[in-house]
Amino acid sequence: MGIYIHVPFCGSICSYCHFARTAEHGASLRARYVDAVLAEMELRRQSCAVIADRRRPLHTCYLGGGTPSELEPEQMQRMLAGVLDGLPLADDFELTAEANPESLSASVANAWREAGIDRISLGVQSLQPDVLQLLGRQCDPATARAGLDLACRSFERVSADWIIGPGLRRATLLDELSEAADRGVEHFSVYILEVHPGTSLERRVQRGQVRLLPDRQTEELYLAVVEHLASLGIAQYEVANFARPGAESRHNRNYWPHRPWLGLGPGAHGYWGRRRYGNHDDLQQWLAAVESGGLPESAVDPLNRPAIRLERLILALRTKKGVPVERLPAGALDIARGQEEGLWTVSADRLILTSLGFLRIDTIEERLAGLTL
Repeated sequence: MGIYIHVPFCGSICSYCHFARTAEHGASLRARYVDAVLAEMELRRQSCAVIADRRRPLHTCYLGGGTPSELEPEQMQRMLAGVLDGLPLADDFELTAEANPESLSASVANAWREAGIDRISLGVQSLQPDVLQLLGRQCDPATARAGLDLACRSFERVSADWIIGPGLRRATLLDELSEAADRGVEHFSVYILEVHPGTSLERRVQRGQVRLLPDRQTEELYLAVVEHLASLGIAQYEVANFARPGAESRHNRNYWPHRPWLGLGPGAHGYWGRRRYGNHDDLQQWLAAVESGGLPESAVDPLNRPAIRLERLILALRTKKGVPVERLPAGALDIARGQEEGLWTVSADRLILTSLGFLRIDTIEERLAGLTL
């Protein structure tokens, strides 16, 4: 199994972010949050015999956000020690934490290593000042580069995030990725900027202050990134993820085969047995629920067998392993036409999306979801 822990604290709010997060927090709230994560973990143990008997090995633990590096090192150590207490760890157990360059310091890196964190995912997004400003990022290019160097010196495995959006210049973007790879980054997550309701980016787009890239230009940049990283020996293994051989995120790879994971913290989602749940997004609601002794779930989706089969199919299509053609519902996809259009290939009776197909993944998923398996 895997565990995901959502840390909602940020130094500032990025213009595009729609996750559960807050920039208004102090030491007492952060300590209260850690107490609540440990309490939620105990509630999960009490509600599930498989977790309680502590026999299922834990393969991955991932701390996302928000910005986990906003937590004091001692609070991070306390939280991880409590969550992992007594759980058997797989031989290849991987513990990842996200960080922003401006809140990653040598003391934080040292404390994280002592806590068992062996992989870091650094939110760089861009090394262009105008792009960072548009995204509402708190750090400048020099700070981002210093963070990359520190991460690569301090951790065995380093991933970095980049965003494709307005203001990007193709040559500069590819140079940035090469620079990061030269500094030691072996895994990249490259996302296409999305506009979510309620974000400051949405308001700026609506007022005409920000113009999004045309779809054609976005696609050209994405495909250029795929080709460029491949030339560096960094292969695409999922829609937004690229890695050198052996450097793939084990936590990511736990999701795609539909393996179970616990989600802890505000806004966290989990999948266990035949139920998928989502915790309260609002920090105070989540705290109140946990502190009253109840599971802090705002939504539960009891999955039936057809829904599970559909979800497994869609998740598998997001990877470079693809799916056996025989698992596709009859008539779901025009196999020959998709091959002609360059959306997928068929090899050894497996349908595997191309990079262009990944760009059309939403349309393909909608087509599959409209059919009964």
